Amino acid sequence: MRTVVIIAPDFSPSSLPSAIRPRLFANHLGAFGWHPIVITTRAEFYDYPLDFDNESLVAADVEVIRTAAISSASARRFGIGDIGIRSLRAHWQALRELVAERTVDLILISVPPCVPMLLGRMAKRTFGIPYVIDYQDPWGSDAWWKVPRAEHPPKWPLVWAMAKVLEPLAVRQASALTGVSLGATEYAATLQPGVQRTEIPFGAEPMEFAFLRARPRLNPVFDPRDGKLHLVYTGVIIPGMYPALRVMLQAVRLLVANQPELGARLQVHFIGTSYAPRDPVPQMLPLAEEAGVAHLVTERAARVSYLDALQILLDSTCLLIVGTGEAHYTPSKIFPCALAGKPILAVLHQASPGPELLWGITGTSAVVYGDDGPGSELIPELCRRLTEMFIDPIPADPDVQRLAPFTARAMAGRLATVFDGVISAEARINPEAERRSA
Repeated sequence: MRTVVIIAPDFSPSSLPSAIRPRLFANHLGAFGWHPIVITTRAEFYDYPLDFDNESLVAADVEVIRTAAISSASARRFGIGDIGIRSLRAHWQALRELVAERTVDLILISVPPCVPMLLGRMAKRTFGIPYVIDYQDPWGSDAWWKVPRAEHPPKWPLVWAMAKVLEPLAVRQASALTGVSLGATEYAATLQPGVQRTEIPFGAEPMEFAFLRARPRLNPVFDPRDGKLHLVYTGVIIPGMYPALRVMLQAVRLLVANQPELGARLQVHFIGTSYAPRDPVPQMLPLAEEAGVAHLVTERAARVSYLDALQILLDSTCLLIVGTGEAHYTPSKIFPCALAGKPILAVLHQASPGPELLWGITGTSAVVYGDDGPGSELIPELCRRLTEMFIDPIPADPDVQRLAPFTARAMAGRLATVFDGVISAEARINPEAERRSA
């Protein structure tokens, strides 16, 4: 069995997406001939809420090396909070010690945080070990310059400037790029034309829902036994989603006008809508006020823990999924929403894989729009769907067979195929390295 070192500064017990993806990979890579060793940070160096139940979701055969980091209090005196930067030196030292003691065949760096991708280049130059960069979000893309300044993430100009200098250094030595979508690696691929790119979405993990059904948690947002109708959206909201959300809120307004008895019970929840770890700015309340339904909408812009978010899905009446104006965008939340087994209202671009995925896995049809975006013509259909969902809710019943290619295990298998290809290519270039590895 070959060994892959996963550099993941953010890992369980963290609940951030940057911690979840490497955990899902690490849990399943062993089934495909790759033994994972995770280099991460000790919990006391995180500066955001932790959920130690997440550690119960890490497979027993996953090796985890936890290091120190520069404390958040010390680093913030220089305007640095990023855990990837604060742990960089310690993770390099841990990697050097590991390579001195063990055979390491490949390194995977999942970003963000993004600066640690430089460790791949350093390891390639120092030890000759190939590395793969896995993108959850682009780093150097200029997409945020196209939206109003007020909507930029904190410190975006500095992040963008760092990316322009550092990302090319890392990407040009990478053996392959993977990402949650091809769009996530589109900019990076321009830095090394011809580099192998593979789309590997977040995979569905049935075990997480089995864990919660056996150990239910207290819902931190609403009481599922209060007799209300709880329509729930969990996850970050970006400006590209605003058009779909606007027509959905107008549909809610129409429902209240047509069905006042349902409207009296309706509560729409948006949870974890902001990227900001501190003082997150509400994304949905301004849109709800604009639509005249602010009294029906609650927003918790701050993130809740990962398992709390899944519990909220289980406690909901119905679930909401929205897309953007980009045809390549496929919401990863399709899979957990399907596993939650609740009725789903999805508003998605007709050219994205999302509508076909949703139909194939749950038998639920999405309300779709084209390149011009969702317009007012969708409001009656959305209102009708909402009304039917609340009057006669039909739970989503995921087809296990059709879901199988989209599980976390399947995504780890796709990643292992990338790893195998990298090793084969390296062997052709350097046969001696292949003999040593074997």
